[in-house]
Amino acid sequence: MNKQHPYWNFQEFTTFLLLYAADADFVITTEEKDFILQRANMETFQKVWDDYKEMNDYDKIQTILTYKGTHYPTATQKNELIDLIKKEFYADGDFSLLEKNLLLTLDKLM
Repeated sequence: MNKQHPYWNFQEFTTFLLLYAADADFVITTEEKDFILQRANMETFQKVWDDYKEMNDYDKIQTILTYKGTHYPTATQKNELIDLIKKEFYADGDFSLLEKNLLLTLDKLM
């Protein structure tokens, strides 16, 4: 991405995290997208998706590290986020090994 990222509000950052989780196994299914759209409107989803597609893995991790303290600063909020991400993983009925590994990584990053 190589540019200063504009400020994302709570919903935009949450949408980003759910996209990141959905993409853990390199396939975002219709069920996973629908799960995200239950929490974000199409305009927010599209805005975040457009940015997400331009990011490399490093940029995605840096984005998480940048925003985690702003939008999920407490242990309780972090746990709520991890629970939401777990629900995203189960949205397509398959909690793959790649998704399990990403969950462990996110738990450590957050």
